[in-house]
Amino acid sequence: MIKQISTIALATIALVLLTACSGGEKAAEVKTYKYTTVQVYEKSCIKCHGKFGEGNPAKKTPALNDRSAGEMAQDLYDVKNGGTNQSSGTDHEIMEHNMQKLVDQGFDYDIDSMAEFLSYLVKKK
Repeated sequence: MIKQISTIALATIALVLLTACSGGEKAAEVKTYKYTTVQVYEKSCIKCHGKFGEGNPAKKTPALNDRSAGEMAQDLYDVKNGGTNQSSGTDHEIMEHNMQKLVDQGFDYDIDSMAEFLSYLVKKK
């Protein structure tokens, strides 16, 4: 009888501990954006980077269609998070400054979605 009570007590304690450990997880936060990725590109990026991401040497804006979606995501991360050398080792100080102005105007975007869209532009041209 004592053995059964001990077993039940241990099982109850284990259940309580396991329940307490798993209860602290939070659901991933989903960020919403004012414009879709396509709208952001068409309303703000296309002016300098071109319809197909070809860039504009006269404006000193780089091409966006010369790298993979993964490489583009790294560059976009740099632009949105401080500008220089954050992940890809490239210099984005000017665009990082402009990006803050664009975000203030509602032209924020998801990095991975924008990188995928830019890789689609390359295939479309």
